[in-house]
Amino acid sequence: MSFCILFGGKSYEHEISIVSAIALKKLLPQVKHFVFLDALHNFYLIPIQNMQSKFFSSKEYIKAQKIYPKKDGFYLRTFFGEKPLNLPILINLIHGGDGEDGSVASLLDFYGIPYIGPRNPACVLSFDKELTKLLAKGRGVLSLEYRVLYRDMPIPKNLTFPLIIKPARLGSSIGISIVESQEKLQYALESAFEFDEKILIEPFIEGIKEYNLAGFKSKEGMRFSFVEEPEKKKFLDFEIYIYELWGGIH
Repeated sequence: MSFCILFGGKSYEHEISIVSAIALKKLLPQVKHFVFLDALHNFYLIPIQNMQSKFFSSKEYIKAQKIYPKKDGFYLRTFFGEKPLNLPILINLIHGGDGEDGSVASLLDFYGIPYIGPRNPACVLSFDKELTKLLAKGRGVLSLEYRVLYRDMPIPKNLTFPLIIKPARLGSSIGISIVESQEKLQYALESAFEFDEKILIEPFIEGIKEYNLAGFKSKEGMRFSFVEEPEKKKFLDFEIYIYELWGGIH
């Protein structure tokens, strides 16, 4: 069985998606096709030999064949009209916005394009940290107390430090800050608001272990990967995450 990787997207994690696709090319020989979604929401069919970081950083991808979604699959324009590509099942590898907020899942469902990846309801609940907490609380899963702050709201007066400030709808620890005093609070809030108009404020607890676990639901039930404990300093930040993903890929 062969697969097609859909990657890129318009988000702050655009580069992570590219790196992930390049890594998967080496790790999963069943991948025969790559579809790149650029920041302008154009789709490109990328030849496998061009799956290198420089091909995207130099924007050479715009010379690749542009394609578009339609009922049951992707198509390309020809001199006489259009031609179906008959690509194999897609793996949605778009990180952050577009890929994880439910936008791409909705697009693929709308056109009836088969894909592997979470559906819209799961994306909506997991992409927003507040909604994830509400879901966890409803299922009896313990989580830290938190406050939600929007851009136009006054800063709470009775905060206890240290705090951790997080954009509510962003991954890879982008825009996250640990705040140890009132003097550093305003800068951390401004940094988070650069990425999202909604942020979460939580108490910061030192020495917490973090683990990565991937899983999916199949006909046989839930299947999980091995449990990984990533290296970190105070928290697993964006630089560490991209370094672990890069892993020597060029």
